[in-house]
Amino acid sequence: MRKVLSIHWGFSLGGVAQYAATLERVRARMPLQLRSLCLLPRGRVVDEATLAKLDVRVLPVRSLADLTWIRGARRVIAEEAPDCVLSHGFNGHLVALLGTRGRSTDVIRLATYHGSYHPPSRGKRLVAPLYNGFTHWYLRSRAAGVLNVAQFCADFLADHGVPASKLTVVHNGIPDLKLDPGVREAIRREWGFGPEHTLIGVASRLDPVKGLEYLLQAFAGVAQDHLGARLVLMGDGTVRSDLEAQAGALGIRDRVLFTGMRADVPQCLAALDVFALPSLAEYHSIGLLEAMRAGLPIVATDVGGNTESVRDGQEGLIVAPADAVGLKSALARLLDDRDLCARLGQAARSRFVSEFTEYAMLAKTASWLSRVCGD
Repeated sequence: MRKVLSIHWGFSLGGVAQYAATLERVRARMPLQLRSLCLLPRGRVVDEATLAKLDVRVLPVRSLADLTWIRGARRVIAEEAPDCVLSHGFNGHLVALLGTRGRSTDVIRLATYHGSYHPPSRGKRLVAPLYNGFTHWYLRSRAAGVLNVAQFCADFLADHGVPASKLTVVHNGIPDLKLDPGVREAIRREWGFGPEHTLIGVASRLDPVKGLEYLLQAFAGVAQDHLGARLVLMGDGTVRSDLEAQAGALGIRDRVLFTGMRADVPQCLAALDVFALPSLAEYHSIGLLEAMRAGLPIVATDVGGNTESVRDGQEGLIVAPADAVGLKSALARLLDDRDLCARLGQAARSRFVSEFTEYAMLAKTASWLSRVCGD
């Protein structure tokens, strides 16, 4: 039975943590031992609830610059003695490279690719070319196979010299859910909203790359003509205070709800009427899949792999990124046309069931691992 060690650096809230938890369930699909190694830098926000569900070795570290983590990672990898390491993200690839280098027994290096590194702050902008350049080199020269979460990702890597023979696309998938019919009204009551309110919302990290400032600008325009409209931002992150200040400056602070982090995102999505994803970059958004699963009409930006999930006029409305006017127009169109909302929501739900369930993702991932690991 092949042993695979899945390597993460940090374990922040969001799609990557969900991906890690889903990946471990591939064991039910094939004879495979899969464990995780997670290096946790001091002071980082960690998705503790998801991490607790994994079969994981946790290695506390001070920082990437404190190179004592290399010795610890090599020790854990030697003890686990995997046949394959499967790394995620720039730091994960660095751990895989240095942790397996010079071993007497060959280890197959595999990787997933979720897109380019986007610096969460101005201070990180200088390192972005280094992070992305190393990732491209590692996937091109050291990884035996790369699992991409979108065709957009595979095409991007091919343009950066990664051989097509190494690239496989398996879209993200999430479990289907059956929710209590009363959950919609329960969440709306919790938030202080009644039947007279129309809720536009998003579940996302509050991060510059998510383009939420454009959503606030768009909503300010929508709110003028739709007195019952409210905006719900679920999540937390580095730009929350900036967004709160922007909402105040736009005169809509009393019509925007910042919920903070929620452990019950599927239930919260059931309380919405429209889902908006204004990202400036995405690859294969878990949040978008969650909205499709909920049967919500969607407005999303034309970036990355978004249109691999939602097609314009079929499952949602697609707008240009960083275009508050276009976003406002699309949102207003949905608020003014209930029949369109119903049609798009039903189509989004149907496409989710046929294409993007966890069942489909795990079956394809198991097939890929079986091929690249030599079973």
